[in-house]
Amino acid sequence: MAKRPDGRVAIVAAAACAGSAAAQIAYAACMAGVIQFSNVVAVQYAGHGIRVNTVVPGQMHTPMVEARVAGQRAGGDVEALLRSHVARIPPGFMGDGRDTAAAAWFLASDEARFVTGTEIVVDGGMTARCD
Repeated sequence: MAKRPDGRVAIVAAAACAGSAAAQIAYAACMAGVIQFSNVVAVQYAGHGIRVNTVVPGQMHTPMVEARVAGQRAGGDVEALLRSHVARIPPGFMGDGRDTAAAAWFLASDEARFVTGTEIVVDGGMTARCD
């Protein structure tokens, strides 16, 4: 990619790195590391015309939430898990894969030509809450 200018990389992390995910210490630390890796690579390759950014999705409504996470955290009660997630998201609904994809699409577009070494948090304001 360095031989051909105009490269675009969108790395996906997770909002578990923002705030205190005490139950997920290793996961949160890994996601913070992914973001820092992205930032360092962005600076290292910016002179080659390569932009590197990170998309940081929050709690999204995905098939994994229903198939796996509900069993781990809500005793299999999918509706209870969804209610607890939605209660923490200011707009009152969960995003999905389309929201994450839209952020990555923007970062890969010409409209983001001057955007590198940063993150787009796609979590409906969840990590901005102070409570």
